[in-house]
Amino acid sequence: MAQKAPRKQKASTASRRKRPSAPVARSGTQSRARKGRKAAAPSRSGLARRGPRKAARARKQRRAAPAAPLPMPSSLLDATTVPEVVEIPARTAVALDGAGPPAAEPFARSIGAIYGAAYGLKFSRKPSGLTFRIGPLEGRWWAEGAPEGGLQAPRESWRWRLRIAVPDDVDDAELAEVVRAATSRKGGKLEGSAEAKRVFVERIGPATHGRILHVGPYADEPRSFARLDGALEGAKLRPARSHLEVYLSDPRRTAPARLRTVLLREIRS
Repeated sequence: MAQKAPRKQKASTASRRKRPSAPVARSGTQSRARKGRKAAAPSRSGLARRGPRKAARARKQRRAAPAAPLPMPSSLLDATTVPEVVEIPARTAVALDGAGPPAAEPFARSIGAIYGAAYGLKFSRKPSGLTFRIGPLEGRWWAEGAPEGGLQAPRESWRWRLRIAVPDDVDDAELAEVVRAATSRKGGKLEGSAEAKRVFVERIGPATHGRILHVGPYADEPRSFARLDGALEGAKLRPARSHLEVYLSDPRRTAPARLRTVLLREIRS
């Protein structure tokens, strides 16, 4: 009896060693079940779920689709830190006039209003396939009586015109309808906005400008303007009292030292 006990123990051990074969069968069953679910499992909406290959194919098709055109001349965007003279062609923009320092509340409300009008135009054209990309914000600045384009004048005397480029075929009636819908939409960002109601379509003629890229805080722009004005003086060109700024960076997401702004000085004829 004492000799049979080890045999029973060995048999028990051997039976335990054979048990790993069972999960193999279960894993095959689970694999077949998963395959069945992939083929037929509907989503909560009742539509079949998109598999990973179809999702990847859809993403690839979206990337391959041509981007909507940017209705903004490249000469307003591709500046370098070297001063130069460029020709800006005729263009169209939605615009909004104002006065005072950029840190004041009216300036912030005006930015929201002009972006709202531009995006309203963009989305209203989407069904017809005539949509466009929204480019950087542009600002035209001046101060009455300031000989150097308003840079040395008190901020309270500053005047500005904000612009966002739009296609040339945008007209007053189309913009008016977009603004009416935006300002009358209950709960919308532009509901009752007085600034949005003052946005207008501007036709801007061709002009010659001195241009330079400023990298750094807005408060340091006079340093770049001094370089630009020196180059224009050397070329015997007279700058106007107004100037343009094209804001390539978002100040809410970019450190002041890395802000990129295209500065353009209008040339007097």
